[in-house]
Amino acid sequence: MGAWGSGSFENDTAMDWAAEVGSVAEVSEPFERLKRGTDVHGTSPELVVDSDFACELLAAAECVAFMMGRPSRDFPTDLAERLAGAGEPESLLFHQARNAVLHVLRNSELAELWEEAARETGESDWIRELTGLIDRLNPEVPPPDIFSSGRDTTNEDPIEIVGTCAFCNGPIPRNQLWGMRLYDAYDPGAPGRKEFWVHLQCANARMHHKHAVANFKFDPDNMPDLDKL
Repeated sequence: MGAWGSGSFENDTAMDWAAEVGSVAEVSEPFERLKRGTDVHGTSPELVVDSDFACELLAAAECVAFMMGRPSRDFPTDLAERLAGAGEPESLLFHQARNAVLHVLRNSELAELWEEAARETGESDWIRELTGLIDRLNPEVPPPDIFSSGRDTTNEDPIEIVGTCAFCNGPIPRNQLWGMRLYDAYDPGAPGRKEFWVHLQCANARMHHKHAVANFKFDPDNMPDLDKL
């Protein structure tokens, strides 16, 4: 590929695909191709998609995020104009997009290429980007407000910053708070046991793509039909 970056459109394959897209049906085509491929291949082992197809799947998922009003920083202007009247994605398209991102993260040549690059730097900007894409594809389901439990917040602003990331040392808003716990597996009660607050993107960027956390949120009124994915 002539162009290569961690963003979903920072490669020639995605840009070439995007240049031909002008309808929701064309956005869904890579997802349908993935389903046909996985149906034929089966699940043991899972189908490993090639890097070009993975780039198309991520670009298509970005189109769904755009339709949800959450475009990426590198979303092509001309593609945005062509999809401006597409409306919100239907339930199947939404679930297909998230399924495709997870498949690329877990089982793709693209993930393996980025894993090789991460060995040199110790972290993966690509997994960081995919973590953000999954978040932008999540439905707006408010989490339980554990920070206001037991106290009256009627006359005060809600807590916004609730921790400091152990990886980047930056502030963590309460809606981005994740925790990690480290301890000696052979002696869980030994001294040195410690808990850390982290940004999920920072933690995932240090993980192997097979183990990165895919933080899917689910709307109980819009659950996926697994037979269609």
